[in-house]
Amino acid sequence: MEIKFQKTYLEEIYEGNTKVYKEYKSNKQLVSQYVKTINKLKSITKIEQLYQIKSLRYEKLTGNLKGLSSVAVNMQYRILFKELASISNELIIDILEIEELSKHYE
Repeated sequence: MEIKFQKTYLEEIYEGNTKVYKEYKSNKQLVSQYVKTINKLKSITKIEQLYQIKSLRYEKLTGNLKGLSSVAVNMQYRILFKELASISNELIIDILEIEELSKHYE
């Protein structure tokens, strides 16, 4: 799966650059879980496979977040993303555009 990051801080955290971001600098466990979750997303080939990985708790969102999907990083945080598709030479490539790392109930 191809991953694009909507916001630069999400990509920087994934790459291990947390020094600038106070919230993530002191929370190494969250950063580790975030990286593992992004790696799981990269390893799949089709969106449908997200349903098979129960620990991600994949869901399509409704209400004011309609059009986005989410997977769990841990019990408190989730990754919000858009599902995009790119068609090249009759091959459909699923692309996930990471929108936000958010606290679930805020």
